[in-house]
Amino acid sequence: MKVYRWDLDKTYLDTDFHSLRGLVRTATEPAHRKRALPGASALLRALSHQKDARVTVISGSPTQMRGVLREKLALDGIQVDKLVLKDNLGNVRRGRIRALRGQLGYKLPALFEARRHNEPSDSEVLFGDDVESDALVYSVYADSISGRIGAAEVSRIMERAGAYPDEIDRALEALVRIQTGRAVERIFIRQERGVPSSRLASLGRRVVPVRSWWQAALVLREMDHIQDDTLQSVMRSVYQDEGEDPWALAALAQDMLRRAWVSQETIAAIRGPSDLEYALSDAVKSLGGHGVEVSEPMHEAIDYLALLKSDAWNARGQAKR
Repeated sequence: MKVYRWDLDKTYLDTDFHSLRGLVRTATEPAHRKRALPGASALLRALSHQKDARVTVISGSPTQMRGVLREKLALDGIQVDKLVLKDNLGNVRRGRIRALRGQLGYKLPALFEARRHNEPSDSEVLFGDDVESDALVYSVYADSISGRIGAAEVSRIMERAGAYPDEIDRALEALVRIQTGRAVERIFIRQERGVPSSRLASLGRRVVPVRSWWQAALVLREMDHIQDDTLQSVMRSVYQDEGEDPWALAALAQDMLRRAWVSQETIAAIRGPSDLEYALSDAVKSLGGHGVEVSEPMHEAIDYLALLKSDAWNARGQAKR
């Protein structure tokens, strides 16, 4: 079975965290007013309706929003196997202030507990953004369940990132019950904050930085996780939502070709409006027909503690701009 694990805010939903008005609106607006990011609904909907696939959501959104979030997902035709939300009110009542912003102490135990319900052969693709700590959390998760790092290192990483002792205990309790295996195929990180790809490159090529879900759809098509009809659906959604600019979509496709995430054949097979097909063809030709050969990600050893101590990352596991 294929498992697709998604974040919500700035990954699926275009949530405004930058102003008090935006925070209030996010907390109070009805489901039909919540706006999905271009291409996100089309991609999530297709993944959730695939045979032998499951979508789970693990989000930092508060538990009080469960009803409206489920309604929004249903309006977009997205089937979610599990929706895990953060108990921020409970954290406030217990005086756990660090937990309000900390993601590693919340998401890592939740990911381990979710994995316990999967078969060892189940593969995973993870989706997040660079607003919080998704890239590092997902990478630690992937290396933990593969056996590349052990419980002692997970404990040290979580402690360094400010997790509370009971969060660490919860993570380790779930981790020891997981049968190890290289389950995580890719980690897609949407570059909302504009964190340079070079920062994310320190986590290896398993992490795929994208500026649009159109780029992620291209890679998923290359991986045979989606078919042409889904790729076309995501393309149409992004094309319409972002001003019907064929050259903008072509530039995003060219970027993935240049970074060796997709092949020329995948791009050449795309069908759509004639001006978009022309722009895509021109984008490939402008590279001189010499796209870099697509290869499987290497499983590099990552020194997570060193990353958390470096100038490029903060103590919570967030890459700096």
